[in-house]
Amino acid sequence: MNYRINTSSHAASPLSAAYLIHSRPFGETGLIVELITETHGRVAAVANGVKRKKSLTKSIYQPFRPILVSWRGHGDLKTIVRVESPTLALPLSRHFLFSGLYLNELILRLLVKEVPQPQVYSAYHATLIALSRQQDIEPSLRLFELSLMQDLGHGFPLDFDNTGSRIEPDWQYRFHPEVGLMPKIGAKYNGHHLLAIAKHDFCDKITRKQAKALTREMLAPLLGSKPLYSRALFTRTKTISE
Repeated sequence: MNYRINTSSHAASPLSAAYLIHSRPFGETGLIVELITETHGRVAAVANGVKRKKSLTKSIYQPFRPILVSWRGHGDLKTIVRVESPTLALPLSRHFLFSGLYLNELILRLLVKEVPQPQVYSAYHATLIALSRQQDIEPSLRLFELSLMQDLGHGFPLDFDNTGSRIEPDWQYRFHPEVGLMPKIGAKYNGHHLLAIAKHDFCDKITRKQAKALTREMLAPLLGSKPLYSRALFTRTKTISE
């Protein structure tokens, strides 16, 4: 992929809260970093000199660490001019770490560059806090997925079907990515559990299972045929541990 880098003298952006989503080498001492920022959404930028031995910012560029960052440039790839961190990285381990990597992969693949989406940033930050506190993973991920779909304009109400009729607890429904929920005898989604998902009530085991299946269906058209690396990594690690 070709990038246009503009290092002209135009003013640097104000400091923005951000997280590192992904990084890769750039030249001998730099990195190309993908960020989720509070003010500008997803931003790609060059961090020059960060891999030098005496770099003061090398340790800052790590996932799940809250940072403040400023950049300049008009091209597809900005240039970092200032970065600082008010705290250490949030402690994620085991399944919580894989869940964090999953969030990063969703953001990297689904967010368009430089479209301000403060709600996505807030949901991401809140989910990382929940994971760092080792709160229940399933509800945390489902809430983020549902929030992300809504903010991207691909969400559907879960308490009404495609005709505008309220979901009936004793009915069955199927999901269509273009119209939402549709009543159908023998379909896999039960109205009772859909209403629980709409209320963010994941106490019931079957509700959790249906919520996971539903969000996967909702995300599938956006993600395409390329599998999620984080999901495969989690599955492989779980199999080895068993």
